[in-house]
Amino acid sequence: MDTPHEPWLAEASDAPAELFRALADPVRRQLLERLVAGPAAAGELARRMALPRVNVSHHLGVLAAAGLIDQRQRRAAVRPQALTSLRRYFDLALTTAAINRPEPPRGLLRT
Repeated sequence: MDTPHEPWLAEASDAPAELFRALADPVRRQLLERLVAGPAAAGELARRMALPRVNVSHHLGVLAAAGLIDQRQRRAAVRPQALTSLRRYFDLALTTAAINRPEPPRGLLRT
């Protein structure tokens, strides 16, 4: 790591880049948000989201390949441990950013 602000990355590296790539698509984020409420079948998700089932199946496959969900017996379910690694990444990033935040110029309020 080149700068003193990057050591947190070593601790946060358990959040693989595949997780971020999978969540870069808004449809996949919506699917994940719906699955947080409980397991669902692709057809059920397709009906609720008014999307073709083939598209939903594709996006579920990407989420599964990234380790965000499990697909068993035609139902998809969130893998909490994957969300935990994302949470840890953002917790470490937020803490590091807060600690390393430069002081504002005198006379300005810090927000």
